[in-house]
Amino acid sequence: MSLSGHYFTLRQHFARLVEPGLPDNLTRWEQSGRDQHGSPMVLRGVVAHASERELLVVLHGLGGSIASRYMTRALHAALGRGVSCLLLNVRGAGDSSANVAHAGLIDDLELALAADSLARYERVYLLGYSMGGHLALRYASHQPDRRVRSVAALCSPLDLAAAMQAMDQGRLNPYRRYVLGGLAAQFARYAAGAQAPISPERARGIRRFFAWDSEVIAPVFGFADAWDYYERCSAANTLSALAVPALYVGAKSDPMIPYDSVSPALRRARGKLSVVWAESGGHLAFPAQFSLGGPDELSLEAQCLSWLMHPTKI
Repeated sequence: MSLSGHYFTLRQHFARLVEPGLPDNLTRWEQSGRDQHGSPMVLRGVVAHASERELLVVLHGLGGSIASRYMTRALHAALGRGVSCLLLNVRGAGDSSANVAHAGLIDDLELALAADSLARYERVYLLGYSMGGHLALRYASHQPDRRVRSVAALCSPLDLAAAMQAMDQGRLNPYRRYVLGGLAAQFARYAAGAQAPISPERARGIRRFFAWDSEVIAPVFGFADAWDYYERCSAANTLSALAVPALYVGAKSDPMIPYDSVSPALRRARGKLSVVWAESGGHLAFPAQFSLGGPDELSLEAQCLSWLMHPTKI
């Protein structure tokens, strides 16, 4: 991995701090259901209605929420094409209730798309950032809603064990600390209203993803251990069953989801995915003129939406 990956990732992170957030005129959205234990849960987000027929559903990364700045860019891309847009907080994120999130919770997408408030839409597109892209790809491999037409994943892990091992390398990893900090904050809200397997103090002290998955994800969701979670929930194991056209976009210098942790899974996908790699760039950070093959003056989100609406093999 080159230093350019760190440069792009950090530069874009700090640039986003001064980007405008979500506009104030969005409609609050929610859908109620039950989690895997039968306990009540509520998914929440915001929706902008621009079309009665087409809807873009956008999924944030691990430890993120609809407040993550990249979500705003996806919203503007959708509205620029006259497509309605739902920014969804998965469980545990933002103001969505119920336990904590993990990478395989396709139940959240099933619950969201079953909402009466979304029944009007005839065509649904899924766009996921990082872990949100993993969730979208896994969902699209398990009998997705018939209205889902296509899926796009940006800088997403595919093999959860490989992603964990990459992120857990090294004693000092600012990305690992940043994401685990966001997860610990979400966990504290969960632990305040439920019997959690560890204390919020212990959660804040976890320094490795393997420990997080072992001490939080496995006991909360009933996996035998972290390795059982990785095996049962990795999108890499189900990509050959993708039911709709799918696009994967990554950066070869991504310091968080390295090329080598993703490329073997893509080879096992048996041609089900269109794949585009940026030679430079970082995690969710691409050169200004990066193109998927269409007009490079468009934002990456706008290019992804164009592909989602009219998927072709890249």
